[in-house]
Amino acid sequence: MDATRTLPQPENPAPGTMSRAEALARLRAKLHGLVDDGHCACAVASRLGLPCGGFAQFSDEELRRRFSWIARTLPRSTPRSGLENAIDAYLVGRQEVTGLPTTCDVETREHDVCAGWSAFDDAALAELYWKVFGQKVRIGVVSRT
Repeated sequence: MDATRTLPQPENPAPGTMSRAEALARLRAKLHGLVDDGHCACAVASRLGLPCGGFAQFSDEELRRRFSWIARTLPRSTPRSGLENAIDAYLVGRQEVTGLPTTCDVETREHDVCAGWSAFDDAALAELYWKVFGQKVRIGVVSRT
């Protein structure tokens, strides 16, 4: 994964209001730009310390339990990075098969790693947006007058 891809440093401007759909669309586009062909959003989240935690949110044992069908195919002595690489390949494959734009979208449906975008209420989505874009927003209904 390209180590030069990083996120902006957060600022503290007055927050504007953004619809949930718009925030998700912008986050999808940004995540798409941060991943490469061999890695999924979970790997990016782990590397960049995003609020969801990606793979980093799980202990080795929990990761092995959640992906037992993958872990069974690897020697028990496989380092965590090897397990994560195998899981990463699986998740990238699921993304390709479903045609969904990010692993987060796949997980919203399948729940192998997490609940995907469903895990983020509006406040948590605003926090993720701040972490990724360095811009504070309120997620809510945007009135068009």
